Amino acid sequence: MTNSSFRAVYETAGTYDKLLLQHFYGGTEDIDLVADWLTEHHAAPRAALNVVEFGCGTGRITDAIAPYARNLVLADYSETMVAAVAQKFPDAQTICADTSDAVTSLLAADRAATFDLVTAFWSLSYPIGEFFEELSSAGVQPRGDQAVAEEHARKFVLDLVGLTAPGGHLLAMLFDAESPEQQLVTQAWETVAPFPGGGRAYTRHILIDALHEAENRGDGTLTHTRLGGVAWAPTRESAREWFFGVHFKHHPQLLDDLELERDVEEFIDRYEMPEGGVALPSGVHLIDFHAVAHPRASLPDGLAS
Repeated sequence: MTNSSFRAVYETAGTYDKLLLQHFYGGTEDIDLVADWLTEHHAAPRAALNVVEFGCGTGRITDAIAPYARNLVLADYSETMVAAVAQKFPDAQTICADTSDAVTSLLAADRAATFDLVTAFWSLSYPIGEFFEELSSAGVQPRGDQAVAEEHARKFVLDLVGLTAPGGHLLAMLFDAESPEQQLVTQAWETVAPFPGGGRAYTRHILIDALHEAENRGDGTLTHTRLGGVAWAPTRESAREWFFGVHFKHHPQLLDDLELERDVEEFIDRYEMPEGGVALPSGVHLIDFHAVAHPRASLPDGLAS
């Protein structure tokens, strides 16, 4: 299985949007969580911000942030996704590249400290993970020096911070690797290859640790919230395709695993609702790094003068 076949779900027009489930946390859809955050920090949309969104996909969450953007940069590695989002947001600058390459190109183009809002929703685990492992015809392969991989991954996170303008925010959503849904996904993928650090939460840990490092050196303040909720599948078949099409990427080894097939069916049985539909238990980590002078910014008014 090659990298291109692994990404096929993202490359065929309309496939990802068709398979994507709605996610609700405390009764609020993930898009509305972003909209609520924007309202809290920027009041009504006023098209005044310089915004970049990495892993933008077809622009599902971009709909919430675009009204706040004076200048909007949208990046995704998928040509199909970029073509769709360029049609939807014709005034935006688009970049077709992996997130790490997109960050590097923006820094090279003198965009350091110029974005009021740097965002990535559900997607940051992938560029962080790619420092540690790669896909080849032999399957998932760990990269040679894991210590070097971690060093590069942490630098990547700090480069994201480096794009953020003074007073701006780096805002990210990551899946909760400890939720029952993701534990099943982790169990399946570890039959293909083990994850660095013993599980898929390692990407979040690296992100949080690097942002703590940035906070400790005075680059800003970190707020990290975990919310529980569900991924809502209207039918059993849509729940099954969520696992095998999106999570498992139709990987041949996983498709041919009869024990995994039984595990998925039992999981769906457990969370199928009496009135129909399947409420898959899910979780999201909402991570906000505010690029303000720290710790001075934390003092009450008047004490810092």
